[in-house]
Amino acid sequence: MDNNEYLGNKYLLTMMVAKRAKQLNQGSKPLIETNEKNTRVTALKEIVEGKVYPKDRIQDQGQDED
Repeated sequence: MDNNEYLGNKYLLTMMVAKRAKQLNQGSKPLIETNEKNTRVTALKEIVEGKVYPKDRIQDQGQDED
């Protein structure tokens, strides 16, 4: 998957934003500097900036190293 290729998939993007926003609501630290109070906006910004990836992409990167 190219960098941010998943941004074209609205279903995957929605699931990623929801999961990351839930993590932020539960106390995770933001991966970017922001003054946003809305965790959904923060989550979306993190994804767009390439700080958060789909789980399968992380697994793919691990296989590339072998």
